[in-house]
Amino acid sequence: MDNSDATIFIKGIEEKLGSPVTWRTFSTWYGSNEGVIREYGVFLCICGGQLYGEDFERLPQILGYTIKQKNRPKYEKYSFSIPLSRIRSISRVTKKGADLACRAASKVPLAEAGAFSKAMSQIVTQLETEGGICHYFELISHKEFIDALRKELTDGSIQGL
Repeated sequence: MDNSDATIFIKGIEEKLGSPVTWRTFSTWYGSNEGVIREYGVFLCICGGQLYGEDFERLPQILGYTIKQKNRPKYEKYSFSIPLSRIRSISRVTKKGADLACRAASKVPLAEAGAFSKAMSQIVTQLETEGGICHYFELISHKEFIDALRKELTDGSIQGL
């Protein structure tokens, strides 16, 4: 996506949600304990008191040429919106545990990854909302995500901030 495509994409989100995007990033992997997993990656932003996410199809390429795959499942667009006020906690967990929780649709949040796991495993961010839904993000910068949420939520209502 070049800069003009990105600008058009963000303007579309702002129009859809009726508010300016105040922060944005990309998650290279996304899952939720509602059985959703997106290997393609997800655009994330904070807009109008909500964390909004939307995936897009990313076809495999080698040297700029798209690789055609006969058995590739049909792409279906996925988006979600989480009111920031509904976020209960944020923690760092193993990607393997998150993947298993997503595939099993487990409503039990994962325990925070220990020091050994953080050093030896891929780590993702677990965001738990009211109602027991957990979202998992492999973020480019976890710290930047936390800082953006702190800026939006000054009441200290989220564990892990």
